[in-house]
Amino acid sequence: MTEASHLKTVEQRLLWLSHWMIHHANHVRPKAGGIKIGGHQASSASMVSIMTALYFSALRPEDRWRQAACQPGVPCQHYLMGRPDRERMEAFRAYGGVQSYPSRTKDVDDVDFSTGSVGLGVAITSFASLVQDYVAAKPWGRDAPMGRMVALVGDAELDEGNVYEALQEGWKNDLRNCWWIIDYNRQSLDGIVREGLFGRVEKIFAAFGWDVVRIKYGVLQRAAFAENGGEKLRDWIDACPTQDYAALTFMGGAVWRQRLMEDLGIRATSAP
Repeated sequence: MTEASHLKTVEQRLLWLSHWMIHHANHVRPKAGGIKIGGHQASSASMVSIMTALYFSALRPEDRWRQAACQPGVPCQHYLMGRPDRERMEAFRAYGGVQSYPSRTKDVDDVDFSTGSVGLGVAITSFASLVQDYVAAKPWGRDAPMGRMVALVGDAELDEGNVYEALQEGWKNDLRNCWWIIDYNRQSLDGIVREGLFGRVEKIFAAFGWDVVRIKYGVLQRAAFAENGGEKLRDWIDACPTQDYAALTFMGGAVWRQRLMEDLGIRATSAP
């Protein structure tokens, strides 16, 4: 088996575990008032491939990463490695359980950066990189390996002003060795992301000197685009409003297919 096939197996385990934790917190574990407290499935699902590749393949010992955008997928990675125990996983978002956002003081598994308030964990990676440059400039830190500071960022998290303050500080101080991976899945806990936000985000980052790379279509999508009518499918996906995208995702595959066939002018046929 290739490394990619092994990573795919791990990815599927992480996806299942993260959704099990959310389901257990929402529907199995007793809770006061019947309030759902389990968290955000969208980030765990859309970031699981990147999480797997980073944690199990790409990151080096000197690298540091901030992972809140894909919670609760993070403790699932550690669970596959033997910690935390199942009791803490079952107590997700409860007292003594796995935290809703990774914490260096409250979680038993390794956490490079405590997230705290939304947005702060993102900014920490840029300032950590600047501190690393300072250490490397000193005689006593000259031989230390230079690590990469990586942040996984939710698209709705870009509403936080401290993110943009960090961008400006990074530009003023020649920020390097810092990667922010923005998960533009158009979903947040309390709504949908404003239409066309990604275009604004790209322009803002480019204005502050970042190298912006957009990765949009996966392997299965590219394969579908290569088939007959694939260009129309890609155009439909690109033009689909965020509200429709969210509603169709909620309703599932059969509704997706019906809407696609109607919009693309494809007539349904019955099997012979």
